[in-house]
Amino acid sequence: MIQDKLNELGKLMEQNPASPQVLALAAEIKSACNTPEEEKLIEDFVGSRLSALTSDIEQLSYEAAKLQLGEIGDMINLSYIAKKYFKKSRAWLSQRVNGNSVNGRPCRFTPAELDTFNAALRDMSMRLASVAVKY
Repeated sequence: MIQDKLNELGKLMEQNPASPQVLALAAEIKSACNTPEEEKLIEDFVGSRLSALTSDIEQLSYEAAKLQLGEIGDMINLSYIAKKYFKKSRAWLSQRVNGNSVNGRPCRFTPAELDTFNAALRDMSMRLASVAVKY
């Protein structure tokens, strides 16, 4: 019975996690829970939902670099940055900026690499600001 209600709750949550129906069904499940086995089912359900949320949050953080760059991402030469500042290939840098998966795992900057990338952007912005073409 509880498992059926949890399955129903899962389907409702996929449609609209904050709906009144979700809240009402969750309260109904909580009040109907009477045994340690039912508590374990609820605990497993909540744990799996938390794992899914954690995965979604991680995916968003991987995409954050690309989103934060916005239009600048189209303007800068990733190949130049990769070679000059990281001594790596354009593909290596692109994988991290875009959060691509390699060998089944998403790529992202380490904290030190992120510092290097930000320093590269600052260095390039200062260089660009100091250039003016004159005749």
